[in-house]
Amino acid sequence: MKKFYVVTRDRELRRHPLVAKLREQIIFTNDIKKAESILVLGGDGTLLQTVRRFRKFGKPFFGLNFGHVGFLMNEPIEKAIRELAIGETSLITVNLLEAMICDQRGRSLGREEAFNEFYFERAGTQMAHLEVRVNRKARFLPLFADGIVVCTPAGSTAYNAAAGGQVLPVENKAIVLTGICPAVFHHWRSSILPADSVIEIAAVEPKKRPVRLMADGIKIPGAARIVVRSSDSIVRLGFVRSQDFREKVLRLQFC
Repeated sequence: MKKFYVVTRDRELRRHPLVAKLREQIIFTNDIKKAESILVLGGDGTLLQTVRRFRKFGKPFFGLNFGHVGFLMNEPIEKAIRELAIGETSLITVNLLEAMICDQRGRSLGREEAFNEFYFERAGTQMAHLEVRVNRKARFLPLFADGIVVCTPAGSTAYNAAAGGQVLPVENKAIVLTGICPAVFHHWRSSILPADSVIEIAAVEPKKRPVRLMADGIKIPGAARIVVRSSDSIVRLGFVRSQDFREKVLRLQFC
């Protein structure tokens, strides 16, 4: 029988009838090192937190959506439970983003990785002014906006899509750069960049126009400048055969 390490923020979900049925057909282990995969019960937020916490173990992540959107997860229906139990599944590989982070004095705050996205957003009442460079060439000096998103193809379906950014097939290796409510005199909204691109973003006048940096929804205190590129780190997401993740992305592109 297959072994899964189970993660959920709602312990009641462990007693959900479908989860109980799955438990009859697979082994739930408390030792993540002995598990073949990690089973996440909840929504996309729970999945993101779980990926951030457990990706170092190199296990595939299978999500069962008991949240709202659950775009990166499987719908919890009986057919999905049967397929998961007998291994009728496929894996999608996502390359993470990495960012070198500095404060407004240029001092290093270290390195972070993100599965979905990094984004700067204004932290005060005034619009942010952001210097944006791609492959060392200035693109905006500055960009006037509420913020800017740098995301993976998997992350392109999240905040990026809500901001009107380009949505990519998850197998794509590109990076998406999207403005959050850019000023009306900027004609630019979103760009698809090659996977080997290097994106530099710095806050202009951060004391007057404070910003905050978020990595997969986690605030990085003190950040005023980032250099983002594709990481060598990967995460594998699992989907049952009957639930076509690619079709989910296509529907989002044509809605």
